[in-house]
Amino acid sequence: MMKVIGIDVSKLHLDLALLDQDGKVLQEAHISNKASCLRKLLRSWIKGQCSGARMLVCLEPTGPYSFEAIKTMLAMGVPVWLAHPADIKNSLGMTRGKSDQVDARRIAQYALRFGDKARFLDETFLHLQELKDLLAARDQFVRERAKYRMQQGDQLKAMQGRAKACFKRCSDNMIAALTRSIAYVEKQVEAFLTSDPQLSLKRDLAMSVTGIGPVLSGELLVVTRGFTRFTDPRQLVCYAGLAPYDYSSGTSIRGRTGVSEKANQYLKSLFHMAALNAVKVPGDLQTYYQRKLAQGKAPMTALNAVRAKIVHHLWAVLESGIPYTRFKHPLQMP
Repeated sequence: MMKVIGIDVSKLHLDLALLDQDGKVLQEAHISNKASCLRKLLRSWIKGQCSGARMLVCLEPTGPYSFEAIKTMLAMGVPVWLAHPADIKNSLGMTRGKSDQVDARRIAQYALRFGDKARFLDETFLHLQELKDLLAARDQFVRERAKYRMQQGDQLKAMQGRAKACFKRCSDNMIAALTRSIAYVEKQVEAFLTSDPQLSLKRDLAMSVTGIGPVLSGELLVVTRGFTRFTDPRQLVCYAGLAPYDYSSGTSIRGRTGVSEKANQYLKSLFHMAALNAVKVPGDLQTYYQRKLAQGKAPMTALNAVRAKIVHHLWAVLESGIPYTRFKHPLQMP
């Protein structure tokens, strides 16, 4: 017997819907988004409606708002599935109306229907949340520094005298402060990885691949949950939006082959920068890129092939445990 719980998460509240294996709504609840409230409710359901049944809890990722709920459920030993919002939305078809309680019910219905595809969270998810927060803080500081630098360059041209000197001094101070903050966060990232030898080893292996640096390797650790989320490199290639797809139908539709927009855009941008750097360095990736261009491929198509090849190189070193610089037979792609 199976019982499914769907949770719609907001900043202040949690809306829950409990369904049986036939999709019948057994109970619904609206509680504060606090660990104590969720723990109390789940304990009452486990002793009552869910007694002796297998349980599955499904919710959408909502950043910091869902972290405490996930942490609480994992501590209670409750199976938790963090489903992609787009998958839930696409499974519903045409819908009318929307509320937090209705959303909780729809999430539960999705989990009941596609429970065989569930990927359960574990303590690795909680552990990597700290790294995720550190990387997010670094990215925010980097963006702020870039903004100040751009504003400084644009506005100083239109200023004169004391106003110009004052603005330059103040903006220089802001840029210097942000630079120190970035350096401090990077030290904390390094300290986090040093405290976990397994993650540190995987990060070092990843960074041995041409084009992969500290930022991309850290982001990969987070999104792949320590390289345990995907079972083969093609899954990561697809997730990062690096896999080309045909766009054709019958004899009348002949669109250009391209990558999907339904991907992790930030990770895709990091792989793009990695490929740009890799093709500038003499070596197999530069040779591979030039060969694609010689075959008549467009520069962006050739560059996307390099991005995908970096993923395959990454997978090869992770599976072998040998850094890329010493890897004798890197996985080849056509």
